[in-house]
Amino acid sequence: MFFGGHVRHPEDIDFLQALEFDFGEVVIRDKASRALWSESNVRNMGNDTFFLLAHGPHEGPPNDPKNLWNIYVPALIETIDIAHGMNITLLTIHMWVDHRFVKRTIIEEKKNALRQVVDFGRQRNVSVSLENLSESAADIEAVLAVVPDLVLTLDVGHGQLLAKTNTSFEIIERLGPFIRHVHLHDNRGGKGVEDDLHLPIGEGVIDFHGILGLLKHRRYDGTMTLELERHSLEEGRRTVQRFLDNL
Repeated sequence: MFFGGHVRHPEDIDFLQALEFDFGEVVIRDKASRALWSESNVRNMGNDTFFLLAHGPHEGPPNDPKNLWNIYVPALIETIDIAHGMNITLLTIHMWVDHRFVKRTIIEEKKNALRQVVDFGRQRNVSVSLENLSESAADIEAVLAVVPDLVLTLDVGHGQLLAKTNTSFEIIERLGPFIRHVHLHDNRGGKGVEDDLHLPIGEGVIDFHGILGLLKHRRYDGTMTLELERHSLEEGRRTVQRFLDNL
């Protein structure tokens, strides 16, 4: 496995390298951060010692087609261009498609939007990776079926929200070959954004042993971002590595 942390400013790269992490996930979440990274000289250097991935902006109102087409899609296109300029080849994005909360007509619009975004990413050599929020595997599968080349970022913490059983299990079982990246953080379950606590690994209720075991069984050996505070990163990596070593 390759372990990484968030990069919100260029100096975060030095911090992660000092901890001997494998990569950083550059956060390009809003207009200010798009300006920061587009004007920076930070680039993937094409070596095996440290590399960069990217994370895109928040979606905004999930049932508003005007927001989707007039604000969010243009922001994603700009973010892909920035990632391309930084030699980053994987961009994680949000696009909520949970049929319980997003209107069917809007989900269809989002499928069309994703086709356009993924196609633009293909032209820029940037793979677009959809991050699960509260969706079931079936919700995501319905999107993957009609958006060629779209891949997945499995967020294990999000899988614990609005669900009796962490949805990571069914996503790995049904959609394992599509998983290109993983986000790790803990929480105590819940029903909203306020419950997405990003606790250190082991301080919540998530069955990391089971989820990591299933990922390993499905032969996933890719990148994992620890979405934690700086002071929790080293211990988080050690904890996850212990789980993996004991499988």
